[in-house]
Amino acid sequence: MPNATREAVIRFREETLPASDPSHGTPNAVVRRSLEFELPQGTARWEQTDYGHPGRFNPWDPRGIDARLQPKAAQLQALADEIVALLGAAPPA
Repeated sequence: MPNATREAVIRFREETLPASDPSHGTPNAVVRRSLEFELPQGTARWEQTDYGHPGRFNPWDPRGIDARLQPKAAQLQALADEIVALLGAAPPA
């Protein structure tokens, strides 16, 4: 009988980009979060920043969702919000 192991991996990263960084150009530091779900059906990547209003996060922005996961995009976005809450980070605005 073949091995029936399945795996799901979640990667979360939060970084602070300095004021006037070439990636954003604003006079304030910008916090950027990235979240990646690796599931048996594929991979989904999301990004979130506080660009434009320091400390208040914009909604999650999809940065690549495999076709088989696209019907579950709303569930994945809700899960992203829950992961941020579990980590004690500020929620989106």
